[in-house]
Amino acid sequence: MTEVQASSEVYRQLRDRIVRWQYPPGTPLREAHLAEDLGVSRTPVREALQRLRLEGLVVARGARGVEVPRWTPEELEETYRLRAHVESWAGALAARRADRLDLPKLHDLADKMTELWESGNADPDELAALNLEFHNTVLVNVGSERLLRMMSNVVILPLLYRVFHVMTETEIDSTLREHHTLLLAFEERDPEWAASVTRSHVLGALAALSRSGVADETPKRKRSSRARPDAGGPFPVPYDPAAQG
Repeated sequence: MTEVQASSEVYRQLRDRIVRWQYPPGTPLREAHLAEDLGVSRTPVREALQRLRLEGLVVARGARGVEVPRWTPEELEETYRLRAHVESWAGALAARRADRLDLPKLHDLADKMTELWESGNADPDELAALNLEFHNTVLVNVGSERLLRMMSNVVILPLLYRVFHVMTETEIDSTLREHHTLLLAFEERDPEWAASVTRSHVLGALAALSRSGVADETPKRKRSSRARPDAGGPFPVPYDPAAQG
């Protein structure tokens, strides 16, 4: 394995562990320990951590290295309410540009999520990956680079995975139905309807996360704002759950 391949593989593994909550908020990540755990030298670990810092998935801990970021309740609320505004606009724009949407793919993803949930043995992380693919397909189809950049600043990827672990059954039923309702709004080319459904969708996730206590009162260091779609940020272009972990 080349150095580039090793760095990419370490990045993929660490990113996967962070977004799937195997490294929960506040977990310190030390180069030497990670290198030993993954069976590689410290160089690919250092390079992977640098990439993760650019995405905001790890933050500096001074001389002690980096850690998985924490969120205060205020930060969680602010981020999700900003996301609700941005993503509801994306929903309205998608309705106006419905001819650009890959509706067969979106219907297939919505159906897969519903079928997986109704099977009775749904993996929350699998639901999360399908959900991310659904929403990112809409964003990419809309064709606005500015919108993608804005979304990269208001999406906390580990929370998008965590939400399906903390929602009640009723909340998951509701959020999956909203995907089908959103598709109806797109097909009717109704921007106000699409925006309303999208806003409700995001705020429903906020309610579940707030109730679960994933945020704490511990102040965290400032998250990097340098993530951008073409650098593999929270909503890269295109988003590929399998490739990105």
